[in-house]
Amino acid sequence: MNRPGEKEAMAKAARKLLLTNRRTVCGYTFTIPSPYEYKHQWLWDSCFHAIVLRHFDMQAAEAELRSLMASQHRDGMVPHESKYTLFAAMLPYTSRITQPPIIARAALDVYEKSRNRKFLSEIFPKLQKYHAWLECKRETGNVLKVVDSNESGEDNSILWDDELTIPTHMTYLRWLTTYVPLMPQRAAIISVKATAFYADSIGCMAKIAGILGNTQLSRNYSAKKACVLAAMRKRFRQKDGLYHSLTRKGKVIAYKTNSLFAPMFAGAITKPEAKKLVEEHLLNANEFWTNYPIPTVAISEKKFSARGYWRGPTWININWMVHRGLRAYGFKTVAEELLQKTHAVIKKSGFREYYNPITGDGLGAKQFGWSTLVLDMMKNSS
Repeated sequence: MNRPGEKEAMAKAARKLLLTNRRTVCGYTFTIPSPYEYKHQWLWDSCFHAIVLRHFDMQAAEAELRSLMASQHRDGMVPHESKYTLFAAMLPYTSRITQPPIIARAALDVYEKSRNRKFLSEIFPKLQKYHAWLECKRETGNVLKVVDSNESGEDNSILWDDELTIPTHMTYLRWLTTYVPLMPQRAAIISVKATAFYADSIGCMAKIAGILGNTQLSRNYSAKKACVLAAMRKRFRQKDGLYHSLTRKGKVIAYKTNSLFAPMFAGAITKPEAKKLVEEHLLNANEFWTNYPIPTVAISEKKFSARGYWRGPTWININWMVHRGLRAYGFKTVAEELLQKTHAVIKKSGFREYYNPITGDGLGAKQFGWSTLVLDMMKNSS
């Protein structure tokens, strides 16, 4: 990204994609992930879209989050998917699961560009209700459980193989039709990544409460975040210093996946731990530092599949997560290298859903919205 104009061209392409994917239904405007395959609204996607939109269209960024919260259920749950034909929070038209919490992060990021306190005041009560639901329905000992592989955001991740007995990626669709209805009762993972997003989200809630003048509530959220970070160290940290998710029965899920880096995003680990994680694993060419990183599963894992959806390919939202963690811990040179490689894969294959981490070939949906997160990575590096 050293040639004159390359950065500007990437930003222009990202802007065009997101604005092309905008839809208005029932008075709500949002961005669909892809006009070819994903024509509804998703929680993670809308948050990532808002984070990028804030760099060039603040009204669109705020509208994205308003639309997302319009589908909030009465009990506070925000569904991971809402049918774009109706925003009435009626169960037949939304999913009954959520995704790792990033709404507060998106709202705070949008505010930090707009300084629109009115928007924060509008959305904060809904975020409070959502966090109360998470604490009641998903929290267990200050860490988060995920009751559905789709709720994890990584639908067919190898982390679920043992818990759900999914033998291969090829059988995944057949398995979906028979097993998914029973998942909330029969399966759960105590998730490192979901908890990392939860900790970050609680920290954002503390900042928002402070901005809105509620000092005591801000302190309460800060104290809660400290409890979550402490629980992460107690529950997830293993003898090798890595943080691994657990089965519902407490068994360590020892696969090396991108979740290893989630504690950096949350600020949950020490600087020496982060240094070891970066040097021995992220920058390890036999694990995660491929031609086009970061693979969702280390290439050293037997179950790694370069084209296997969440079982190996590179996803830009994961690069975004790791990029933020690297910068937070002072690894700015590595963060810049990751940005350069992320830019390279998009330049090679366009804004695709995911990518082969070895060849850089684009896979999945085309014109995929959250892959524009490279723009936010660029802005944070400038």
